[in-house]
Amino acid sequence: MVKLIVSDIDGTLVGDGQGEGALNPAYFEVIRGLTARGVKFMACSGRQRLSIAKLFRPIEKEIFYACDGGSIVYQNEEMLYARTFSKETAVELMRDAAQVEKCDYMACGTKHAYCRWEDSELYRWMTEGYGYDIRAVGSDLPDCINEDIVKVSIYHHDHAEELTNPWFRPRWKDKVKLTLAGIQWLDCVPEDAGKGAAVAFMQRHFGINPSETVVFGDNQNDIEMFSLAGRSYAVANARAEVREAALHECESYENDGVLKIMKNL
Repeated sequence: MVKLIVSDIDGTLVGDGQGEGALNPAYFEVIRGLTARGVKFMACSGRQRLSIAKLFRPIEKEIFYACDGGSIVYQNEEMLYARTFSKETAVELMRDAAQVEKCDYMACGTKHAYCRWEDSELYRWMTEGYGYDIRAVGSDLPDCINEDIVKVSIYHHDHAEELTNPWFRPRWKDKVKLTLAGIQWLDCVPEDAGKGAAVAFMQRHFGINPSETVVFGDNQNDIEMFSLAGRSYAVANARAEVREAALHECESYENDGVLKIMKNL
């Protein structure tokens, strides 16, 4: 019997950066039906809780949220779980992120997200696309944040993987958890965080077994969830290594592949 369904969002349910109104309304009916049968649904994403809530607006109080790359888990607006960086690590990470050539970055706290410039491509996309609560605080960003940081994300519109490879990823790979989230993002989260950690927390918290768990994903940061699920699905548009890691494949997000599987559940 299925008791927990976990799905990534960008590239799995909708296109990257799509905001409120982008999700097929049929998902709301299916999730309500599953919830009525005792199945918990958790959206697991690099997105901020507010951004996910807007996407799932009609059922925002009925689902669980694994936000900021799995660093925080919410039930509605109640924080159940959080993993944060030490102040020293967060500051050092942000200062290095600022030095990555041609890239921008943002820091995500337990309450808000922060970037440097309001006229940047990153700020516009986070507000106009993702619907973030994000604050532009200037070039001295590391010194302007007075809350715990759960994620630092390096952004480039299409070459984040290549541009972070020469020195940033080698420098940080043994200090924090680094995962690629699409072609635009390199997400940095605490070593004990991540999407797999969020799924494992839900299973412990509610007494759910991996055999009772179904997960969906498309990118590198989704792979760690697959080993925690009796059924794992990669959408057809997923990266090759993600399709290889999943037990099953479903149609792409454009064809509502996840929706079709969930209807059969």
